[in-house]
Amino acid sequence: MDCGCAAPYIGPSLDRTCGGGSFILFMSLLDTFIRNKCDLSDICGRVRPKTRPDFEYDFVVIGGGSGGATAAGRLSEVANWKVLLIEAGGDEPPGSQVPSMVTNYQGDPHMDWNYKTEPQNQACLGYPEGRCSWPRGKVLGGCSTINGMMYMRGQPKDYDNWVALGNPGWGYQDVLPIFKKSEDNQEIGILVDANYHGVNGPLTTSRFPNHPELAEDVLKAARELGYPVTDDLNGKQYSGFTIAQANVK
Repeated sequence: MDCGCAAPYIGPSLDRTCGGGSFILFMSLLDTFIRNKCDLSDICGRVRPKTRPDFEYDFVVIGGGSGGATAAGRLSEVANWKVLLIEAGGDEPPGSQVPSMVTNYQGDPHMDWNYKTEPQNQACLGYPEGRCSWPRGKVLGGCSTINGMMYMRGQPKDYDNWVALGNPGWGYQDVLPIFKKSEDNQEIGILVDANYHGVNGPLTTSRFPNHPELAEDVLKAARELGYPVTDDLNGKQYSGFTIAQANVK
């Protein structure tokens, strides 16, 4: 299928991410299908970097991850500002548009910095030296490209600690209105509380329409062991077990 434009960047194929044998053929066919499905691959809407940057910019943003890409995008809304975004990796490959392919790209040297945790005494015991993999995106979009589109804000205490370290304006109550403004949450009043979530923002947020029975089994096991279970870890409660929302339309 011709999408009506030349693909500026394709990136690693899904067939490079499987063990071998018949899986290579399947992944190759799947990758070809995704790349030629114009509304899914969005080939024509992808970044076309300048071959030779200008000598001067009003702003230079280092790192095109979730934060850097957002900052550069907001700055570029001012028409007369010139913004340069620098990213070590390339654009996201079409295969990464499928959330269930998330683990296929984790560990790929073209898209992941391949960090390891420090040796652990009570975790990562099945790994050499007790060190787990710590996926960090080396790709436009950063970790948002290899995290399965899961939407998690993190612990409020972390934001408040930033203020305690001398960064005013970064407390949880300071950033909560920005989180709400960024969302177009499809489940307010159904699964999540409007006091913590918003609508009409650029990030469409909801649960995946289907999830495996195993997910419910995990929640049931958590309840039996006395752990908190909730519909929303980005609201009043921020620790426990949940079936998370994701940034999906």
